[in-house]
Amino acid sequence: MSIFKRLFSSNTPAPVNRVRICVECGMPVAEHKDWCSILRGQVEMERRKAERQ
Repeated sequence: MSIFKRLFSSNTPAPVNRVRICVECGMPVAEHKDWCSILRGQVEMERRKAERQ
């Protein structure tokens, strides 16, 4: 019976805010390290896109 209570109960907890973590530097995506190649790649792609426009 407890499975049904969990599935159909109206007391659902608030959604948890998730933080995306960079695979390379291990920091949150909003706080990349300067040496992170993933960040450098993103910056390079944005720079190229800006140059084309």
